[in-house]
Amino acid sequence: MAIVGIDNTADATAADVAALPADAMAGATAADFANMPADAMSGMSADMMAAMPPDAMGGMSADMMAAMPPAAMEGMSADMMAAMPPDAIGGMDAGMMAAMPPEAMEGMSPDMMAAMPPGAMEGMSPDMMAAMPPAAMEGMGPDMMAAMPPGAMEGMDAGMMAAMPPAAMEGMGPDMMAAMPPDAMGGMD
Repeated sequence: MAIVGIDNTADATAADVAALPADAMAGATAADFANMPADAMSGMSADMMAAMPPDAMGGMSADMMAAMPPAAMEGMSADMMAAMPPDAIGGMDAGMMAAMPPEAMEGMSPDMMAAMPPGAMEGMSPDMMAAMPPAAMEGMGPDMMAAMPPGAMEGMDAGMMAAMPPAAMEGMGPDMMAAMPPDAMGGMD
């Protein structure tokens, strides 16, 4: 398959991508995106993201994600997140995180969490935290924890606390502890 309207993805520009109807992405493959210049991603929209097959995210890189407008993340799904290479998440920022539907976090893995820039955690919400698989917390570091808004801890549960490396706790302040549901403490050793 291919992206309808782009004959050679290696030559695609942001204007080319922005001019496409959303359903042009329905046939996109990982190879299409792997060959596309990163700055072409700045033409993406949420409707385009939603129309993409999840496995097309396998062609994404950190530079491509960094070039994508935050609003495009509104089209992200859990299957898309799970198909993305872990290092691609390194291009995300707080605006992208805040724009993503909470259920997209269901696709998060420990390797993705470890690759996420700490500043991206500033966009984390309680609903996003609650949607994340507990195992994803294995990739959490203290700098990421410190960057997260305290209110995001409202989505934490005991399974997440049990999976989080002890070193990540170094980034947790008293305001985060106060925001955490009491039953989440059951995961602490």
